Amino acid sequence: MHRRALISGAVGLALPAIAEARLPRDIMRAPRLRAIPLPAFPGANAIWGATGSDSRGGIWAGISSLGGGNSAHLVEFDPTISRVFDRGDVLSALAKLGPRPGEESQNKLHSKMVQAGDGWLYFASTDEVEESSTRPPRWGSHLWRLRPGVGRWEHVLEVPEGLIALAGNGRWVYALGLWDHVLYCHDTLTRLTTRTVVGSVAGHMSRNFIVDGAGHAYVPRVTLGRDRLMASLVEYSTALDIIGETPLEHYADTANPAAAQGITGFVGLADGSQVIATSVGHLYRVTPRAYGAASVLPLGWFHPEGAAFVPSLFTWDGVRHIVGLARDAAMAWQWVVYDLTSRRGTAQPFKHGETEKPLLLYGSMTSDQQGRFYLGGRRRQGDQRFPVLLQLDTL
Repeated sequence: MHRRALISGAVGLALPAIAEARLPRDIMRAPRLRAIPLPAFPGANAIWGATGSDSRGGIWAGISSLGGGNSAHLVEFDPTISRVFDRGDVLSALAKLGPRPGEESQNKLHSKMVQAGDGWLYFASTDEVEESSTRPPRWGSHLWRLRPGVGRWEHVLEVPEGLIALAGNGRWVYALGLWDHVLYCHDTLTRLTTRTVVGSVAGHMSRNFIVDGAGHAYVPRVTLGRDRLMASLVEYSTALDIIGETPLEHYADTANPAAAQGITGFVGLADGSQVIATSVGHLYRVTPRAYGAASVLPLGWFHPEGAAFVPSLFTWDGVRHIVGLARDAAMAWQWVVYDLTSRRGTAQPFKHGETEKPLLLYGSMTSDQQGRFYLGGRRRQGDQRFPVLLQLDTL
């Protein structure tokens, strides 16, 4: 492991509060789905799981665009008045910093939006120009912050990697970049950023990772096995020292680095533990310990029939049940309720017509103060692609 300090140019995800912590009358019933209208802008393409919520009740999403000079936009949805506000785009924010290269691209907001202990919402932008399985994008990435209710962007950090995932708790905000799972730790109190390389095979990037209440980050280290990718979950302290490492047996079912998406779903529970789902649909419960490494316990398959793509996890009360969408072998979306006590999931189909059009759906943890969940994704209409933000109402 190597580590170096970076002083950022400007001065951790706290788990979102569950407003009423109440269960629906019928916990097995698939939720009602509502598509949130989104603002139109040139190249608008998808919400790649880039969602988040703030303590005021706002729901945030990053809309990525196609390249060609188009810019990614940050939007806020206010559930109390059912309105969406465009909170700015990356290239406009960069222009305010002073002269920049005229051809610079930042067309993606791929990471979660996380509200740190200082009250600021943190998120990352990146681009895709000249990106390959061994080379990061030409223009790298930027870490940003915004104070909800004010709306003005502040620049935090510029890095050469493509920042794909963010997580944090309290004063600590972490970002994970491609390739080789480069991990950045930003201290929002001292404004000091440190960096380490976790390790991954060329062309593979985990879509998510997690951070616990002590600010420890848990990131997959990935190698190439005989017939599939192999991974272990590495626990890092806030000083980026390794605390522990646990094998993840069911991380991938392919040796193709680009075909595996790593950790796709995650959700925090009331006892401080977190459950992660790999892209093949296997669950692990990560329980921090006061001394030594956290416990990483395999829970089995999220979907009752075994392996399935699981891009989202949520919970009503953080105690017994976790829920989310899974896509089966027939590429159909199903609603899954998983019982942590029995370690079994139950799947229900959506009503006909509700989930045929969305091509891709992503997003964990994001919920409003009324207990509704949110997913981002991309909808296909003919040859065109459009971003989609879905509200899931189970109550």
